[in-house]
Amino acid sequence: MNVESCITVEETPAMAAEAAALIDARLARLTDAERDAFWASIRKAYNTPYNDPAKPAQPTPVEPVSTPAAVEIRLPVIDPSIDLPAAALASAALAAEIRAA
Repeated sequence: MNVESCITVEETPAMAAEAAALIDARLARLTDAERDAFWASIRKAYNTPYNDPAKPAQPTPVEPVSTPAAVEIRLPVIDPSIDLPAAALASAALAAEIRAA
């Protein structure tokens, strides 16, 4: 990206020093620590777009809890004379078995 400027490369250090002196004169009412904090914030603001943000730490993987190889579910024998669907009877029996365990 080409940028046009009326300032030459040779003039840049002198102009930067003059600008810093003018700003420092305005900041004379601040303490040394406050002036240092001001300049630190300016440097951070101008460098921020060019610096990659710190990446968050990656979480460590958790070992999976060991599970049994297979789970056996025994359903009660369903009496066909009862009017409830078989799935409802099976789930009620399974829920009762889980509570008992």
